[in-house]
Amino acid sequence: MIDQIIAICIASTLLFYAYFYHNAYRREKKLRQILFRKNLTNSEEIERVIREKEKQYQDIYDTANSIIIRWSPDFRIHSVNPYAEEFFQIAKDQVEGKDLVLDLFRIQFEKSNEIKSLLWNIFHRPEQNIRQEFDVYVGSDDKRTVTWSNRILKNEFGYPYEVLSIGIDITNRKIAEENLMKSYERILDLYNNAPCGYHSLDKDNVVVSINDTELDWLGYSREEIVGNLRINDLLTPSSYEKFEQIVHSFPHENLTGVELEFVRKDQSTFFVSLNSIPTFDKNGNFVISKSTVFDITDRKIAEDKLNDYSQKIQLQNKRLQKAVEAAIKANQSKSVFFSKITHELRTPLHAVIGFSQILEKDPNLPEHLKGYVNSLYENGVHLLGMINDILDLSKIEAGKMTETREKFSLVQLWDTLFSMFSYRFAEKNIQFELLHPETIENKYYEADLQKIRQILVNLLGNALKFTNQGFVNMEIQTKYGLEPNIDLVKFIVKDSGIGIPRDQLHSIFEAFQQTEQGSSYQEGTGLGLSISHQLVDFLGGTIQVESDLNKGSTFVFELPLNHLQDIPIELLQKSKIGPTDSKEVWHITKADDTEKEFVQNFLNSKENPFKNEILMMIKIQNFGQLLQLLGTIPFDDKGKTILLEKVKNKRYKFLIDLVQSTSS
Repeated sequence: MIDQIIAICIASTLLFYAYFYHNAYRREKKLRQILFRKNLTNSEEIERVIREKEKQYQDIYDTANSIIIRWSPDFRIHSVNPYAEEFFQIAKDQVEGKDLVLDLFRIQFEKSNEIKSLLWNIFHRPEQNIRQEFDVYVGSDDKRTVTWSNRILKNEFGYPYEVLSIGIDITNRKIAEENLMKSYERILDLYNNAPCGYHSLDKDNVVVSINDTELDWLGYSREEIVGNLRINDLLTPSSYEKFEQIVHSFPHENLTGVELEFVRKDQSTFFVSLNSIPTFDKNGNFVISKSTVFDITDRKIAEDKLNDYSQKIQLQNKRLQKAVEAAIKANQSKSVFFSKITHELRTPLHAVIGFSQILEKDPNLPEHLKGYVNSLYENGVHLLGMINDILDLSKIEAGKMTETREKFSLVQLWDTLFSMFSYRFAEKNIQFELLHPETIENKYYEADLQKIRQILVNLLGNALKFTNQGFVNMEIQTKYGLEPNIDLVKFIVKDSGIGIPRDQLHSIFEAFQQTEQGSSYQEGTGLGLSISHQLVDFLGGTIQVESDLNKGSTFVFELPLNHLQDIPIELLQKSKIGPTDSKEVWHITKADDTEKEFVQNFLNSKENPFKNEILMMIKIQNFGQLLQLLGTIPFDDKGKTILLEKVKNKRYKFLIDLVQSTSS
């Protein structure tokens, strides 16, 4: 019984433990399943995060604006990012597995060991992010400067298996830094070697900076002055007192042109002009003053000398004033003398000219003397013109010139000038023309016509005298003046003559002055342009000249003239414009030239042995015997007939021109 009870107890116990372990096993199995599922979920999450991180890294790697290279300790390239491909201009598959220094950086072989040694130093500091800077080459010769950030990557055993290098191209920055440094050096050089001195003072007037120029003036070194000396140590006592008064009177104001006396290290002095500008911080507190210093010692010495000279000049001016007054009186006396003497000369000269005209018309005057009488008349008229020039100048200088006003038209003025000069220009085969004649029609004025005409006669006479070929043009322009009924009338005389040297233009309007070309080219008093200039001034106008040597001259003068409102009928009748071009009268002078050719052919004919006798009789003006000689020549010739006609009609000018042209 007891055995059965024990057996039952043992069996119950075994059953209990079996049941307990069975339930425990089931619970453990269920727990393991739960943990497995949980670990599986965690593993998937971890893998997902890793994949996301890898994707982010790859995105950064692919899109970075920096050069990223992964390479092994033996300098073999593992990978490069797209930016590196673009920067080095080489494809990824062409460079991976190649040598970093030789194939990617393209460093020359002889310099490659130097760069590899530099990169190998990374492994001496494996825990640090190593920064380096060196040049690489893009293409064959494009050198770029790159700054590198290098990081060593290690495996699970702690051994370095790869280097991650991130590079940034700093070529432009380096160039900018170099340019900035050069600019700084230039500015520093300008500061130190400027022709003036520069220094700065702090609030205690201690020198905190100074340039080399001012140091040279003072004779100190920079160490002796900067931070050690005050401005009062560099000034004489009187100058420092002056400086203090100005600074106290005008605190925090700019100083300009303050003259001070500086003391050198050897105690000698020199004068300066000081300009100073104060600078302040953002709170308005004074920081330093910046000063510019100019050495004015030479100027001060010159001023002292100038003061001495000024006193001497004042004394000399008083003496000169007396001399000028005496010269004015003498000039007035000279003008009065010229006025009187020329007036006295004109009276007998008029008599000479008058008597020569009477003699020329005398039928009893021998033929051989008529040419001399004509020459006497022409020279007398020339001399009278010179005397009139001197008399006009004397009147102007003596202040006796008066204005005579009369009514006239510009057409009337032109017709007078054309009749005076057209034949003379035609004789020289020079074209004399009025440009734009329509501008002078219906232009009527009241002014001193005689003086205006005299100015134009002088200018046209000069143009005729100094022009041998080409043209002489005249133009008249009008425009309204500033006042009613006043026109500004511009007269322009242009020629193609010998011209005037530019260095002599300033003197052509002076009395008794002629240019070198003019004085050697023609005789004259040299008063025409001076009188014209003074007449223009007298009439309230201006005159100027432009000229080129051997190309011609242009004289322009402008006068204010009173425009007529009511025009007299007789003036309208006289204002019909006539010829405006000397070509219209060329046929007359050309006819003489043609006749002269026939006569010269007759004289040079082999059938005429009397050429020299004929020319001699013309020279001595023995025209009676000449007519007899021509009558004895047996053959008929047109030149002989023309010569007979000229001798009978006493064409002296034709005969004299014939002798001159044949002799030459």
